[in-house]
Amino acid sequence: MTADRPLEGLGAAVTGATGDIGGAIARVLVDQGARVALMARRVERLEALAGELRSRGADVCVAPCDVTDADAISEAAAQVTSAIGPVDVLINNAGGARFTAPVLDIAEPGWSKTVALNLTAPFLVSQAFGRSMIERGQGSIVNVGSLSGLRHLPGMAAYSAAKGGLFQQTKALAREWAPHGVRVNAVAPGFVDTSGWDSYDKDAVVAEAGIGIPLGRWATAEEVALPVAFLASPAASYITGAVLVIDGGMLA
Repeated sequence: MTADRPLEGLGAAVTGATGDIGGAIARVLVDQGARVALMARRVERLEALAGELRSRGADVCVAPCDVTDADAISEAAAQVTSAIGPVDVLINNAGGARFTAPVLDIAEPGWSKTVALNLTAPFLVSQAFGRSMIERGQGSIVNVGSLSGLRHLPGMAAYSAAKGGLFQQTKALAREWAPHGVRVNAVAPGFVDTSGWDSYDKDAVVAEAGIGIPLGRWATAEEVALPVAFLASPAASYITGAVLVIDGGMLA
């Protein structure tokens, strides 16, 4: 382990690895020395990212997985452990707002799917990898939340509720697993300039949110990935149960 490679020798798993933020997290973890398991549903995109990372000399594996399926999570966790060894770092990145709608227009299936992806899935994945961490007396989990879990944004009641629950889940696991040497933290990004926003007018999105960005721009995916890697690393060894806000000053 060195200052520029603080994750040297550690095994890491990233869910939602094929998204812009997930890919950025995987790249940073690799650059900092970790062996990385890439988890997501789309096999082709997983293999493409793995190929890119391997071309840089990275030790990576792919574990296709639907994180809303408990059986699939168990199978993927076993596959990951077999490929890269014990997982010391888990990044629960899979998630997303699949729709926006006023509260009275939200149908139960949409609500349930949003909660399953953004709240239940991180819990199940944390259980799957957390058992081994507890047995070994070490580990770090970082949950990727959203600013909307701290401040409701228009049309995102289901997503806001799920991400707010994720932050409470983070604190609950942190308290329960701290005596076993396992740290659990979260990040709350504000607006991040990813491909999912390409068809939107970003200025209009910020205006509709009713809250400005003091830094005057959206974050890059790497600006989320680097704080995630910090919380996962030994540099944050005395931090657990925290929610690190990455919002350019929006909540200020």
